[in-house]
Amino acid sequence: MYVDVGGGSTEITLIRQGHLVGSMSYNIGTIRLLNHAVKEGIVDGLRADWEGMYVNYGPINIIGSGGNINKLFRLAEEKNKKELKLPIDSLKKLYENLQPLSMEERMDRFGLKPDRADVIVPAAEIFLTIADCIRAEYIYVPTIGLADGIIGELYAKATREERERINRHRLHLSAEAQGLINAETVESDE
Repeated sequence: MYVDVGGGSTEITLIRQGHLVGSMSYNIGTIRLLNHAVKEGIVDGLRADWEGMYVNYGPINIIGSGGNINKLFRLAEEKNKKELKLPIDSLKKLYENLQPLSMEERMDRFGLKPDRADVIVPAAEIFLTIADCIRAEYIYVPTIGLADGIIGELYAKATREERERINRHRLHLSAEAQGLINAETVESDE
């Protein structure tokens, strides 16, 4: 399950065995929570949707996205750095340490910047709510963002296609040099 928590909304996508099971966007974001602007019933709707997924699919772990989950991962004392897993129990402990503090105290004690110190607690709340619904044991926290991954994939594809084109050209030249083909009768992809 892929979860992207933003300021205005939270996007949740479940893919099972390579197939899209469900994808939902909820108007529950960190800024909305801070401003008490989440409409009544939205959180209950999220809970109902994803508790239903748990009933159908059993426990599901989370792939987290966004600056807040990355910062929470770095701040957590208990985590699997090698596998990039943040145990839900560790996130709960961190949340319990952050939640009672003022924004200024979070900045002092945890070295947070102002634009992170205000939204990190609501972000943790959102991740914990979703984790509770699907009985997640951990959140996988990739070190690269979605955009970085897409760019990397596009670059790899372009590089692979260029290598294939060069190899076809080399094969063509080799066959021509050996007299196996006539350059004037064979179309080239160049």
